[in-house]
Amino acid sequence: MGNLLIKNPARIVSPRPGVIRGRGFGDLVIRINESILIRDGIIQDIAPLSQLSRVAARDGIPELDVTGKAVIPGFVDCHSHLVFSGNRAEEFALRASGVDYQTIATRGGGISATVQATRAASAAELKDIGHHYLARALRQGITTMEVKSGYGLDPAAEMKMLEVINDLNAEQPIDLVPTFMGAHAVPQGIARDIYLQEIKAMIPKAARLARFCDVFCEQGYFSPQESGEILAEARIHGLLPRLHANQFHSIGCIEKALDVRAVSVDHLEVLDAREIRLLAGSNTACVVLPGVSLFLDIPYAPIRWMIDSGCIVAIATDFNPGSNMSLSMQLMMSLACMQMQVRLDEALCCATQNGAHVLRLAETGCIEAGWQADLLVLDTADYRDMLYFYGENHVRTVIKKGRIV
Repeated sequence: MGNLLIKNPARIVSPRPGVIRGRGFGDLVIRINESILIRDGIIQDIAPLSQLSRVAARDGIPELDVTGKAVIPGFVDCHSHLVFSGNRAEEFALRASGVDYQTIATRGGGISATVQATRAASAAELKDIGHHYLARALRQGITTMEVKSGYGLDPAAEMKMLEVINDLNAEQPIDLVPTFMGAHAVPQGIARDIYLQEIKAMIPKAARLARFCDVFCEQGYFSPQESGEILAEARIHGLLPRLHANQFHSIGCIEKALDVRAVSVDHLEVLDAREIRLLAGSNTACVVLPGVSLFLDIPYAPIRWMIDSGCIVAIATDFNPGSNMSLSMQLMMSLACMQMQVRLDEALCCATQNGAHVLRLAETGCIEAGWQADLLVLDTADYRDMLYFYGENHVRTVIKKGRIV
């Protein structure tokens, strides 16, 4: 935990605290001529510099002069598959030549290819790979990140992944939130009904290592009924339910998600008006993944419709080797603005405060007194430049729990 006085920012730009939905979505708090005093990793006060500098000088708190720069909250990436081994650049080349994602999967590529590589890797090797990607994520301004298992697909490998995620959480600055996703696919060489029982048998041990349980509810993966059975078992053991839903087909996953009171449904590239109305009338968040649509050349989720209907909406990277090899939340936000009719202020809310809500993290995701001091100093006075000048990293300084990291 750190102590710091961030002085002279051009602007402090932040969502308001709490769940953001409905009227006022994107209504930002913009402070000018104020500075930020951090004590023990928590924002103590936001006030004019003259008021804070006396306290900082008295208590020997170091200062960071950010004159001419905007300060925003650290990004909360609420959907990623960061721990894996192997490389699928060959599949990327195949897609570039016209072969689609699902065809590649039927040929033994896709998730199965990464499962083989991840099973073969030791925990130490997975940690080294994870550290490499997390260092890159931190430079891009991600200060909190959800990380799923799901590339093990057997008891030993799934627990290995969850243990690696927990080790990584203790060994580097980004706060990691583990998710058990043994139901990512049915692995090769095992009958479907047997693997379903195996997933349920993994849940008690996974519950000691993870906060959420996720299921890929999709044709060829897990049906709504199977997803519901898995998530009901997960709830018994204290894991909160989430669903990969409606990525390629609408098969009833939304109804099942609401039935099990899922924290979120993620992807949603294929979503109709009735399903949006159901989500808008619920407390289940909608996590959209613009990078996947770009990377796989599939439709973008109808996020404009979701926001206007009153859904709780967040944006995440879905960083993974098969459908989005990008750790840039800045790019995900720009894509949302350019391709999905999202306003710039809305994009910032989706990438910070609402992502924290998805992960059930209190006092993370905005800049307010009493909240965790996870902050980004940009290379510009106007946060909007970060999305307008897209494809660049505009994060100049990352502050995690009051420390410059």
